[in-house]
Amino acid sequence: MRLGLFANLEQDEDEGAAGFHAQTDLVQHAETCGLDEVWVSEHHFNSFTQSASILPLIAYYLGITRTIRIGSAAVLTPLHHPVRLAEDLATLDILGKGRFGVGIARGGPFPSQYAHFGIPAEEAAARAREATDFLMALLRGEDVTFEGQFYTARNLTIYPRPVHKPLPIWIASASMDTVTDAGRYGFGLMAGHSWSVPMINTLLATYRSTGNHTTPDLVILRNVCIADTDEEAMRVALPALERFFIRMREFANPGAASSPVSLDNALTHSIIGSPETCRQKLADLSGALPIGGIGMKLACLDRTRAKEIVQRFREEVMPPASARREAALID
Repeated sequence: MRLGLFANLEQDEDEGAAGFHAQTDLVQHAETCGLDEVWVSEHHFNSFTQSASILPLIAYYLGITRTIRIGSAAVLTPLHHPVRLAEDLATLDILGKGRFGVGIARGGPFPSQYAHFGIPAEEAAARAREATDFLMALLRGEDVTFEGQFYTARNLTIYPRPVHKPLPIWIASASMDTVTDAGRYGFGLMAGHSWSVPMINTLLATYRSTGNHTTPDLVILRNVCIADTDEEAMRVALPALERFFIRMREFANPGAASSPVSLDNALTHSIIGSPETCRQKLADLSGALPIGGIGMKLACLDRTRAKEIVQRFREEVMPPASARREAALID
């Protein structure tokens, strides 16, 4: 099981550039602590999660690190032209030297993201599916001819060509149609921080129903906070979680009284507590699901303490790197 950091670039209204520098520092700290991967989110028009330019962020993080994988969680395919995206992904694949991973998604319930890019929200799902088909054709083949509702090409080859074939790709979606596409392409799967074990198992069953009976590389995001006691961990985590759900509710639907995902649901599926509690929660989760990687969404407002949580979770909750490598060999 790999350990990763989910980089959502959350910040207070007045942080500005300081928030970016703090996130950069945390990414470098994650590598120093021996984490396996960092996943960068994509959000637009939101002062709270300022990760709009996801591909430049990933390129920068690849440039300032040496060992850790940097991936997208996820590129919102309806908002990117597949030709431009294929060129960018192939370039990052070359520059990353095997440390770049691609997560793709349609995008959440955030109407402003579609509106300001001139995309009717009701077209987003169809655009995402067609964009994925076109993108994969461009990454995996040459002299591509494609005739779709939204995109067309004739005898098109993108350059540079990706080095890694296939380029490692994960898809983040609770849509059964999208998970079926993931099975067809052999993608990995990404599960949200509030998704339950039964829900994830249903997605895995749908994936296998395509005839692809392999187990996909499954990355699960979870809200994480570790402290000496369960009570202290919850005291640290709750303000961060409450801020997240308030701000994301405003972004999804300004003035709405409810959030697309509830705080209670996120807490139910979190890994928050003492080292003993976190180890047990992780063991329960890994016993129920074939986890390839855990992505930590840090539930903590204090940036210094956030770095401590990364280190403590790596050292006190996860098995040593050597044990994880041996387990992978046995599997």
